[in-house]
Amino acid sequence: MEIITLFGEGFSTKTYELTLKHPTPRTDEWACVGEDPELFHPEDLTQLAEAQEVCAGCPMRQTCLDLGIDRREWGVWGGVLLESGRPRDTPRTPGRKPYKRSQEAIARAGRVA
Repeated sequence: MEIITLFGEGFSTKTYELTLKHPTPRTDEWACVGEDPELFHPEDLTQLAEAQEVCAGCPMRQTCLDLGIDRREWGVWGGVLLESGRPRDTPRTPGRKPYKRSQEAIARAGRVA
C-alpha cells in the first residue's frame, strides 16, 4: 500500500491521502523492478521465455501469481502467462482468429440453399 499526495493548481493546495493496491512492485525484492513492463505482455514464445526468465528466481513469484489470478489480469504474472486470470500456454497472435466452419454448419448451409 502507498499514500499519494496530490497538489492542486493555483493558490490552493489540496491534499488527498489514497491507499492503493498497486500492481507494480516498489521494492527490490521483486525481480521485475526496473524491467520494461511491455516484456510481461509477450507477443510470441521468445518474448514469453524472456519474461519467464526474469520471474524464474524471484522470491515473490507465488505472491505475484496469486495477485494476477485474483485480479483476473492479462500477461505474465509470477512466470505464468495469464488471460483474464487464467493460465495460458502461448500468447495470442494479433488479429482475428480465422473462421473455421464445422462440417455440420456446411451441411446445414447446403440444405438451406
